[in-house]
Amino acid sequence: MADPRPFGTTRATQYSFAKTFVHDLDAMAKFYEEVFGLIPFGRHQDVMFGRAIDEITFQSTYQGGPALTLIQYLDSAGPSAGEAVQGYVTEDLDALVDRARKAGGTIPEPIREISEFSIRVGFVLDPEGHVNEVVQMMG
Repeated sequence: MADPRPFGTTRATQYSFAKTFVHDLDAMAKFYEEVFGLIPFGRHQDVMFGRAIDEITFQSTYQGGPALTLIQYLDSAGPSAGEAVQGYVTEDLDALVDRARKAGGTIPEPIREISEFSIRVGFVLDPEGHVNEVVQMMG
């Protein structure tokens, strides 16, 4: 899928990854694999800010693109959902929304069309309530 969005930076720095804190790492990894087709490539346990963590990183969906990591504090629950929004582009928003519902996700509002940008937009909440914005290019 060709991406028509412009790209660039004013510094020698690239946006490379995002991490979302979750409560149940294995369940959330399964959701992102089933709904978005993400492919895990690494699991890592470490310490961050003096707290034990476990994380699963997913491959970028295109060459040079950013990766998503789901991360869990092992000593307590993660932060409240809604702390971040992950963005996806799909060729079939209706099919993705259907997969999300079947996998335990929710759709908090109807898909809408934004003709100004020639896109359809939907929001998918994973089973823990994390926000994923999904865009389908029109025409």
